[in-house]
This record gives sequence, C-alpha cells and structure tokens, in this order.
Amino acid sequence: MDIKLITQNRFSQVISVFTKVSCALILTFAPTVNADEYEQDMIVVSEGRQVSGAASLSEPAGKASLSPEQKQTLLQLIADEKAKRKSDAAQGKPLAKRATREYITSLRQAGQLSVNALHSVNQASQALSKLETSVNEVTTDAATTPSATHATTTNPVTANTVTTNTVTANNSIESQSSNSKLLTNHVLQQSIIGYRDFDIYEAYSRLFDDFDEDGFYQTFSVTFDADVYGFTQGEPANVYAELYLSRNGGPWEHYYSTEVFTIYGDATDDDYEVLTTLAQGYKTDYYDVLIDLYEFGYEDIVATLSADESDGLYALPLESSDRDEVYEEEYIEVVETEVIVSGGSLAWSGLLMLLLLAMRRSNLNA
Repeated sequence: MDIKLITQNRFSQVISVFTKVSCALILTFAPTVNADEYEQDMIVVSEGRQVSGAASLSEPAGKASLSPEQKQTLLQLIADEKAKRKSDAAQGKPLAKRATREYITSLRQAGQLSVNALHSVNQASQALSKLETSVNEVTTDAATTPSATHATTTNPVTANTVTTNTVTANNSIESQSSNSKLLTNHVLQQSIIGYRDFDIYEAYSRLFDDFDEDGFYQTFSVTFDADVYGFTQGEPANVYAELYLSRNGGPWEHYYSTEVFTIYGDATDDDYEVLTTLAQGYKTDYYDVLIDLYEFGYEDIVATLSADESDGLYALPLESSDRDEVYEEEYIEVVETEVIVSGGSLAWSGLLMLLLLAMRRSNLNA
C-alpha cells in the first residue's frame, strides 16, 4: 500500500514538473507582439496629380492595377522616407507623430502652407519670372532689328532672324505653363478671394495590391472633383486640399497635402487624384477618408467631403505592406514508427524493473 502511494506521488510530481517546464518553454520561444508596435513608426507615402479628364468619376471603385511607373514612384517615395527617418535618428531628432486635423487646420488658419503647396507656388513664381524675361528679351530684339520687309531686300539672313524672333515671342506667350497660369489667376482673383462658393462635387476610391489575398489592401487612390461657383461661367480658382484617414471611427490623422492646382467652375475635367501606399504601421482594419479644400490665399476651409457624405470614402479595407506579406508554409514530412510491445512475461518484467529503478533513484535523491 505504501509502495503504491509513493509511486502515485512520484508520478504526480513528474507530471507537474513536466507541465511547468513545457509552459516555460512555450512562453520563452513563443513570438510576442507589442500592442503599440504598429503605432509608433507609421509610414505612408502619396503622390498627387491633376488628372484633367484622364479618369472619370463614373469609374466604379474596386480592385485595379498599378502601372510600372506608379509602382516605381511609390517604392522610391518609401525608400526616401525611410532614408530620411534613418538620417533624423542618427542626428537625434525625434520621430514626428501623425498630425491631427485640428493641428493642420490651425496651421492653415495661421497662414502656413504645406511643403507641397509652397513648393508648387515657388515653381509657379520661377516659371512666371522666366517667361517674363524671355518675352522681354524677344520684344527688345524685335524692336532693335530692322523690319522684315526692308531686311528682305538688304539681308535675307536678317529677315529670317526677325521672323524667328517673332515666332519665338508668340510661342512663349501661348505656351504658359500651368504654374505660370496659377500665379496669374491668383493676381486676378485677389479681390474676390473668400467671396465665392466651393464644393467637392464627388469622390471615389480604388484599391490596389492585396498580396496575401485577405481582402485588405496596402495601396489605394482617392479622386475628387472640386467646383467653384463665382461670378462668371467657368471661373478659375486656385485651391489645395488636405487629406485625412480615420481607422474604424477613430480620430482623423493627416496623410497628404496636395499642391496648389486650378479648377474651373463646375468643369468635369479638372479632377485631382492622390495615390497612396501604407508602407508601415497601419493595422488591418477599415479606414474612412476626409478631404478639406482650401482656396489659395484664404485661410479657412472652403469645402469638406468625408465618409459621412460619400460612400466612395467609407470603410476602405486597408493594411500596411508589413502586414500584407505572403508566407510560404514549410513542408515537413512526418515519419510514423509503430512500436509493438508484446504481452509476454519478459516484457512486463522489464518494465517493472525500470519502474523500480526510477523509484529507487527518486528515493536516493530525496
């Protein structure tokens, strides 16, 4: 009786120790996930462009394909952003947090433009300056050169020069870039800035790149049509937009500022498209989009469109690319070996001897 009780106690102790060791090994080698791991280092890159009728708002939302040029552009933007963050970390600069809508709005009300908007304005100023210089040079040359009729009788080469200069002047005036028109329109509109009505007529989204095929995408685009209602038909207005994301009804976080671009009344061929990739830190979830429209030169928001008014901006199934990876399962061949123990007296006596030996060692250790 005593031997049986001791055997049961020893067996229970062995099972208890084995269970504890197994749990410890599982906790040690099991992968751990920090709840804040995907909140601290978020990377999102975007590229914006005015499509000018290249895409129609009647195009349905859904799965689409990126062109090789778009893929290359987004990959380069991601590489540039990671390099910038690495450089900032080496210099001891803190990691910038994603800005809220309230913060961005306060900056715009203080007259501070985004980097993209400021860059487009500077480009427009430089283009307009070059254009004015070119026109002035051509005008001066034409004024100091003999007339084409007189030059034909005296010097055919001079006549060709006059004709070339005249054509160059005309081409320079007619070939104003969109940047030059931007500042020209702004000068003409200064007296009516803040006195017109704006509207984001419609918006739609498209989804790209779901490599693990879980229904959540890492790349998406938002296209919207902004309109201005002024004093004349087709009146131009220089505007820019701020775009925000909200995860499952959470706070609005800024992800892109457009350049300054020109819209014309309620035209349908001046849409703006923003292509975006969530590169890192965005959880698998449903995201809403909000667009705030500003008139260049006016500090307040002139129009807003969000998921509350547009189904095309509602509940986009998204995740960052670090969660959209395809894992290949390793095939492991399992070889089963069947061990048959006969019921003979020799086999049972051997097992009994091993059990008694184990009990004796346990007693000695005790």
